[in-house]
Amino acid sequence: MTEAKLAPNMPEWMVKHTNLYLASGGKEGHMYKVDVPGRGEITAPALLLTTTGRKSGDKFIFPLFYGTDKDSYIIVASKGGAPEHPGWYRNIL
Repeated sequence: MTEAKLAPNMPEWMVKHTNLYLASGGKEGHMYKVDVPGRGEITAPALLLTTTGRKSGDKFIFPLFYGTDKDSYIIVASKGGAPEHPGWYRNIL
């Protein structure tokens, strides 16, 4: 069984966040805090999604922000405004 690894090409802040989350067993990192210029501190719940690469078969970890709606969880498959879906989204299809 392949051990999951961080997804390639993640921005440094995502790598740091994911490593903190993993190292603490989720005690730190679940609630992600960031200082946004002009808005102050924003806190958002985060999860770690592990998917299997559709081409490589490797397991990759992706940090994602999520929300809830009644008894459902919501995650947004966004790639920062890019016209294509992020890799994790294509992997779970």
